[in-house]
Amino acid sequence: MHSGFSLVDIISPCVTFNDHEGSTKSYAHTREFYNHVANIDYVHPSEQIRASYADGDAMPIHLHGGDTIVLRKVNRDYDPTSRARAFKYLRDRFNAGEITTGLLYVNEHRAEMHELMHNVDTPLSQLPYEGLHPGNDELQKVQGRYR
Repeated sequence: MHSGFSLVDIISPCVTFNDHEGSTKSYAHTREFYNHVANIDYVHPSEQIRASYADGDAMPIHLHGGDTIVLRKVNRDYDPTSRARAFKYLRDRFNAGEITTGLLYVNEHRAEMHELMHNVDTPLSQLPYEGLHPGNDELQKVQGRYR
């Protein structure tokens, strides 16, 4: 119901950008500060794991590789409008060894990302090439921001 932006955070070092000495996003940094969570190098085809649990409950999920994670769904009365409380809640749940699920934070007073970016309504796959290619001058301005 909220026309907004969602973020799924995945740690994945990039070989193209920020792969230099001193970067916290490089392969070297990732290897040095790696925290093992689960064996996911190869995922053998297996039955889908399904979970259903009530608001506020925690449920251990036994993964096919033998690892176990604990999911906790936020309470029905959880207030996702305070950024500070959301960070505290996530930190507390992390310290308890749990992965929190549900709507964690929302700011309904900020403009939606597509409005801020002035994105078009047409899916990119349906735009003609001329509409996708900004031209050399515009590309130089964009790339200049990263130099």
